[in-house]
Amino acid sequence: ACRLVPEGTFPDVEHLAPDPSIQVDDVRALKRRLALAPYEGPWRIALLENFHLASISAANAMLKTLEEPADKVVLLLTATAQEQLLPTVVSRCEVIPLRGVSTATLSLALQDRAVEPEKADMLAVLSEGRPGRALRWESEPELFERRSEALENLNEALISDIRGRFELADRMVGRGKLPVQRRRVRSTLETWLSLWRDLLYQGYQAEVPPRNPDRLPAFERVVERVVPAHRYGVVKALSQTLVAVDRHANLRLAVEALMLKLPAVP
Repeated sequence: ACRLVPEGTFPDVEHLAPDPSIQVDDVRALKRRLALAPYEGPWRIALLENFHLASISAANAMLKTLEEPADKVVLLLTATAQEQLLPTVVSRCEVIPLRGVSTATLSLALQDRAVEPEKADMLAVLSEGRPGRALRWESEPELFERRSEALENLNEALISDIRGRFELADRMVGRGKLPVQRRRVRSTLETWLSLWRDLLYQGYQAEVPPRNPDRLPAFERVVERVVPAHRYGVVKALSQTLVAVDRHANLRLAVEALMLKLPAVP
């Protein structure tokens, strides 16, 4: 089982990973499979990964199963935040918060994998204590380029007028299939949110290690000109936009609405 589960071939474990999202037909097919008796072990396990990305109809289709699962069935739902799930889903689940690994522990683990100490420290900070993300950053150098581009876009937004911001929003969404656009926008907004949280903590002099220590000097003018309360407003707006993106809002309208909430910091 320890070998077959990661390979996705263990008959009693179902793994539903959305790409780009869980649809109602996926949920119905899963429910039919879970109705079968366990084949090898005493239980059937279903992992519904990133369930916050599920469509509303898919989430609603899962409610009855969550409330009254079949005998010998365990359902595991993951999400980036409890608030991104429908309240009706949360009320039927036992919430188990998972916290990140300390940066010191993660850095040492990366060094055990032959990552240079300085790079290991940086990866541990950027990944916010998530080993999987740290390993992905280590194996995909282009992620650093995307981060730099995202922060350059943020700087451009802060110094631009409304027309310039809307043009930037159009570039951020870009072209291509909707799932690709959604992932692109989400990645950019997550980077922005990480930096604005650093700026917020700095404004309140909170003893929280920054996630972007290498980039904070470039946004020093924000510290000087934007009061902490306004920084909190930006953090809230970014969080709300990410939820809207995950719930399949119109991407361009969501990003344009966010642009109107950013302060002007020339």
